[in-house]
Amino acid sequence: MNGIYQNFLMDIKNAIEFALLNFQLKRQHVYADIQVTDLTQCLRKSYFTKKENATCDNPNVQLIIGILLHDIVLKELEEVLDGKSEVLTVHVIPYNGEFIKLYGMCDFLADNYILELKTCFKTPEKPFNNHIEQVNAYLHMFDRENGYIAYLSRNSLDIRVFEVKRDKELWKKMESRAIKLYEALKHDKPPEPEKNDLCGFCPFKHKCNI
Repeated sequence: MNGIYQNFLMDIKNAIEFALLNFQLKRQHVYADIQVTDLTQCLRKSYFTKKENATCDNPNVQLIIGILLHDIVLKELEEVLDGKSEVLTVHVIPYNGEFIKLYGMCDFLADNYILELKTCFKTPEKPFNNHIEQVNAYLHMFDRENGYIAYLSRNSLDIRVFEVKRDKELWKKMESRAIKLYEALKHDKPPEPEKNDLCGFCPFKHKCNI
């Protein structure tokens, strides 16, 4: 009887772990098409992520807390501000007789601005470059002039908001990166690694000689 009871307890534990991981994976889709966020990180990482359909194998408590805070805030923003959360669009880039589809989903879209909500351990003194690139891309894709990045601390609930203006040259750079990733995926040839501070945490670091 004790063995059966212990197995039942283990079943409950496994079910909870599965529920946590399943929730996390539902919010971490790996799309075959190119997304804006694929272009704001190392293209080599984005390439391997898509080719190997890589996702996290274990629940990550910080990630889950971040997702929950993100979802709660966005839902409430729809009630407080006049806008819609998690709005998807596609930008088509003509290229050598083909069309590259670039997908973007902004966190919050209003009539005259977009807002991206980022959860973090500690709010930064200034916005991160990859977040600026992401918001700038959305400003062009959704045809808005003003963008904002709001950082929300998972630790203290401190909030810091930064403004982002449209930058045409930065947008051209994003389109060029989309073409570069498209060519890499099409010809099964990984892009050159782009060394940065997160290389040590990359699941594909064993494939780079940096």
